[in-house]
Amino acid sequence: MNKHNLLYWLSSLLVLFLMTSCSVVSAFSPTETPTLTLQPTQTPTPTLTPTPTEIPFYLNATVFSGSIQTPILLYHRFVPDYANTDATQMRLEDFKTQIQTLYDNGFYLVSLEAWLNGTFVVPVGKKPLIITLDDLWFADQLYINPDGTPSQYSGLGVLWQFSQEHPDFGYSAAVFSNMGDKYYGDKQVGEIFQLGDGDAWKTKLGETIAWAVDHGIEPYNHLYKHPLLSIMTSNSDIQWQIKMNDEDTRYFLSKVGREDLFPKLGNVIALPFGEWPATESGINVLKKYINPEGKPLLAIMEAYNLGNQEMSPSVFSEGFNPFNIARLTASHYMIEWIVEQKDTIATAQNCQLGPLDETQSINLDVIQAAIQSAISTQACPEGVYNVNGSVFVAKAGVVTLFKSNTIEATAEQTAPTATATP
Repeated sequence: MNKHNLLYWLSSLLVLFLMTSCSVVSAFSPTETPTLTLQPTQTPTPTLTPTPTEIPFYLNATVFSGSIQTPILLYHRFVPDYANTDATQMRLEDFKTQIQTLYDNGFYLVSLEAWLNGTFVVPVGKKPLIITLDDLWFADQLYINPDGTPSQYSGLGVLWQFSQEHPDFGYSAAVFSNMGDKYYGDKQVGEIFQLGDGDAWKTKLGETIAWAVDHGIEPYNHLYKHPLLSIMTSNSDIQWQIKMNDEDTRYFLSKVGREDLFPKLGNVIALPFGEWPATESGINVLKKYINPEGKPLLAIMEAYNLGNQEMSPSVFSEGFNPFNIARLTASHYMIEWIVEQKDTIATAQNCQLGPLDETQSINLDVIQAAIQSAISTQACPEGVYNVNGSVFVAKAGVVTLFKSNTIEATAEQTAPTATATP
């Protein structure tokens, strides 16, 4: 090898060595450790639990103040719109017009029994009204269709339909029957009713009475053969007329297996022709009558035509006489008179009693004290208070319990009507 080549190779080796050394140094140079930066600790914000706000508990009471009276209307039979009318027969269209007028003027139907015993109640802003019918049972007064609905060619059927369209009018009527002087038209032909074959009418009548009781109609006594009491001289005959009528009503209910309705039958008498017995002893036969279920007589109903208009006072009114209950024979003119007098009829008001401890809200003493507080502070007026069926009278600064609600009910039914005001 010549000297020139040797120098070339030595130079190449030196370059190679230097390059390898740089790579190794680079590869093994220590990496700078990064500085750790501490983040501040996040302290969670505590969730505040609000203290629950106790909602005051109030009972709603329905209150009647002032003079508490009502019109009690008397109807008899109903006829098609093309038929002639008189004091005891009314066209169905006229009946519809009358109840529409009463509804438009703020009236609400209550049961006769509730009125007489003081437990009546109507929605706030409404006035009480009672409808009665005499001379039952005619099919034009009430007839039940095969589908179970009342015929629109019967008076109580028209009233039923109106109540379905206007539930804030209610559905109730007191009907007074004389069971021994008529058959019942069990067959409807167009707008009229006829007697069918055999004894089918008896079953139909039993079904009709049962439907009536089930739907808020109260059957009462108008004496068996509608006698003129003022000429009857035998007290035993008067007693027979009353007793037979009650027994016949129960007979027809038993024909359709509805003996369960017997306890719901009340004891009120309407005088046939509005006439009293001629003797004091005969009058006492009426007043002392006990019905088959042992209920004493609750009232005796009279009747007044146009010219003898008289509202019926409540049991809370001075001079209330249950054996002299006035009724108004229904007519266009009588309805006009009632509307003219509507401001003399008490309107239901609402009074909030409380705040109360909800657990004590069915305690009669607590309710009585709440009423006392309400009238003392003049938050509510004096008058008759109905609270969940219990009745109190607030008068001259004193509150007394008139009647407690003793009807057994479920917890849901007895839960007090209340308003929670935040």
